Amino acid sequence: MNKISDITKNFDINKLIEKPLNINKESDLKHVAEEFESLFINEMLKRAHKAKLADSILSSEAQDTYTSMLNQERSKQFAKTHNFGIAEALVKQFSRKKLVSDTALKNITKD
Repeated sequence: MNKISDITKNFDINKLIEKPLNINKESDLKHVAEEFESLFINEMLKRAHKAKLADSILSSEAQDTYTSMLNQERSKQFAKTHNFGIAEALVKQFSRKKLVSDTALKNITKD
């Protein structure tokens, strides 16, 4: 019973609200947008590999798995080093929404 009360104390909603959150929303947004861009690039690479004209003699399920993992890493590196514009557009869109909602909230509190 003691362990259950410890768990409920840790996840008490009132205590969670009282704690100040140390979240850097801008950097988190950039990181998530970059991850989304990486997923998009990975999907493009997958489609490109599926469009191959013929199977090689040595093709196997292991090679397909390796290629898939390699594509995941390539897509992460592409998203970090090249500007495809997807992550940048997402950051602009969601930053603008936050700015608009903050401004609207200030206007409401003034009235």
